[in-house]
Amino acid sequence: MKNLLLIVLFVFAGSFFTNSVKAQTSSEIKIKTFFHCVNGKALLEKELAKVDGVSSAVADVETKIVTINYDPAKQSKESLVAAIEKIGYKTEFTSEGTQINKACSHGTEPENK
Repeated sequence: MKNLLLIVLFVFAGSFFTNSVKAQTSSEIKIKTFFHCVNGKALLEKELAKVDGVSSAVADVETKIVTINYDPAKQSKESLVAAIEKIGYKTEFTSEGTQINKACSHGTEPENK
């Protein structure tokens, strides 16, 4: 009985430690991105998922917010903004005058402020 109690205690402690480590290695950032259609949403989500350290990316067409879950040891706000710019969209953090090869040729994208 004593051995069973020790085993249960170790399993519980191990799962607690594993969850704590996972929580520390994941961050979330929300970036306003100037895309305007479902094709842009799909492109952003698909391409950001390929970025090393990104576990998920969800773009909201109505709010224009891209929510990215990522490993902060592998990515930063600046590198994620650069990835979005490389895909072809400006963000709220894009420096004025930055040249972007637009991903979308239809419609208009508002300028960042």
